[in-house]
Amino acid sequence: MKQYYFDTSVLLVYTLTCGTEVDRYPSVQKLFNLIESDQLKSITSFYALHELYIFALENAPDFEIGSEYGKAAMNMILSSKIHITPLLNRIERKINERFFKHLPDISDLPHAISAKLWGCDGIVAYDIHFKSISDVLEHKTPDDILIDFNYSEII
Repeated sequence: MKQYYFDTSVLLVYTLTCGTEVDRYPSVQKLFNLIESDQLKSITSFYALHELYIFALENAPDFEIGSEYGKAAMNMILSSKIHITPLLNRIERKINERFFKHLPDISDLPHAISAKLWGCDGIVAYDIHFKSISDVLEHKTPDDILIDFNYSEII
């Protein structure tokens, strides 16, 4: 069974932006249903959880509300069956960053390295710049994964 790394862009749709990402949310919900039923092997990282929390803080009217939203979003992810990888150490980052020199958004480097180190076949993300590293890790959207699972008729 293939294993996929879930980028923050997907976690956001599942948690904090589910009400505004109405076109994307059904596909992401179906992915998490596949994860919960052990049909889809997936991981994310503390980097993604941190970005999720920061997004909540930056988009809330004040710190207290942002903190509550951020914690609720992280709890949703932590209570799911998605596996969480630790932060990279400096050596892991230095050794593996060479594989991803053509990644246009350097802030996504920890995601790509984590996916590679933890044996993922690809990255599930709405950020299309991950296509630039498809020679190392395939890029898929949630809809692409659902098509792989023959869910195309319900996308």
